[in-house]
Amino acid sequence: MRVSLKLKLFGTFFGLIIFFVTLSLILSTTLLEKYYYSKKEDVMLQSFNIIRSAYEKDQDNVMLDVEKIESLRGIGIIFFDRDYNILYQARQKVMGIRNFRIDPRDPIGEWKNLEGKLKKVTKDKPLIEKRFDYRMESSFVSLYGQIDDNVYVYLGTPVAAIQESAKIAIRFYVLTGILTVILGGIFIFFLSIRLTKPIIKLNGIAKKMAVLDFQEKYDGKITDEIGTLGESINSLSDQLEKSIGELKAANFKLMQDIEKERQIDEMRKVFISNVSHELKTPIALVQGYAEGLKLNVNDDEDNKNYYCEVIIDEANKMNNMVRKLLELSELEFNNIALDREEFYICELIRNLLKKNSLLFAEKGARVSFEESGGESIRINADYYLTEQVLMNYLSNALNHLDDRKIIIIKTRVADDKVRVEVYNSGANIPEQALDNIWLSFYKVDKARTRAYGGTGLGLSIVKAVQKAHGNGYGVENRPEGVLFWLECDLVQRGYNWKT
Repeated sequence: MRVSLKLKLFGTFFGLIIFFVTLSLILSTTLLEKYYYSKKEDVMLQSFNIIRSAYEKDQDNVMLDVEKIESLRGIGIIFFDRDYNILYQARQKVMGIRNFRIDPRDPIGEWKNLEGKLKKVTKDKPLIEKRFDYRMESSFVSLYGQIDDNVYVYLGTPVAAIQESAKIAIRFYVLTGILTVILGGIFIFFLSIRLTKPIIKLNGIAKKMAVLDFQEKYDGKITDEIGTLGESINSLSDQLEKSIGELKAANFKLMQDIEKERQIDEMRKVFISNVSHELKTPIALVQGYAEGLKLNVNDDEDNKNYYCEVIIDEANKMNNMVRKLLELSELEFNNIALDREEFYICELIRNLLKKNSLLFAEKGARVSFEESGGESIRINADYYLTEQVLMNYLSNALNHLDDRKIIIIKTRVADDKVRVEVYNSGANIPEQALDNIWLSFYKVDKARTRAYGGTGLGLSIVKAVQKAHGNGYGVENRPEGVLFWLECDLVQRGYNWKT
């Protein structure tokens, strides 16, 4: 089972608190009493030195220091001479007054034992020991020391006081230990939350980075190791986001290039198929009628002339197709240089309408030209190619007229462009075909196209010419008709055109 970092931190620090509290209690119960004994022995030795020093300086005033030691340090003091006569005993000023032999039940102890102890005492080295007092039924820590050649001193303090102090201290340690465990546990709990919170946040950021989500950032304000780690993760996130973005862009471009290559290959196949299909019929007709003439199938002169006219007509169709294919190829592969010049677009349109007036009359078309901007609209473009684009639009309009036979040409000026629109009344182009009509050999109605001799290359040439000029083009379905449009560059004062 996975254990969280927060629980590990809490368990570690809380365990350390319990360990040290427990260790303190064990040491207190086992060593505190011995420590007290050691310190009590030091106090008694220090007291003895004070008494001896005071006695040596002024024997008459030594009692003041003795009383201070008895009162403040809780030590019983007895002075006695070499014959074991008590000179002073615990708060009784009997020095030099009382003179009696030591009682066997006296706190000093049995005189036989006392005699042996005093043999071990010198002026510079007192004797400290722990003894049991049968009269008091209690143990004492005792010090036997020599003040001068005839005066000895006994200092004693009950062991019970030391034991009671140790017990009180241990009970206090228990209470403080419990309080330390409780307060320490609460403190460590919140500390572990505080320490792990930024780590949890960094973990969340890392998980989001793993699924390529780089929006969330670490916003910690503390500049410690975790803050430095957060800054590093933020930097890594930015670098990854940038690198992945660049990789996606490169991958997208690669996919576009692959798709473009696929489309080009597909277009090549379609192009070859369409060219083969478009040339197959006229070639078959030319071959058939030529063989008929060779074999002299029909001797009638009129029929022979008809055969020749069919051959010439089909040859012209093939010649027209090949010419348009060459033009389209030059335009699409940028092999043709635009011969830009400035000219009036309205004048070009009027000349084009005048040249095709007989064709319009033959079709019964009602052609109107609506100018917006007047005769002064000047554009910069390739005159021949622009005329070819407009002618293709007009031919397309003528071939798709309905019974109303209306063609409307308009010019409009917007910013630095001139927009030319060619509208014809007729059936709308299917929505799914609007983007395809600009492809080579694409025909919405193949039977009708064949009827008027269309090759399906006219709008492809429009597309290539407009792209070569860097201008827009398009088609829109209108109520009861279709509108084709193109844009040309408007000549502005001070504009320097580049060819």
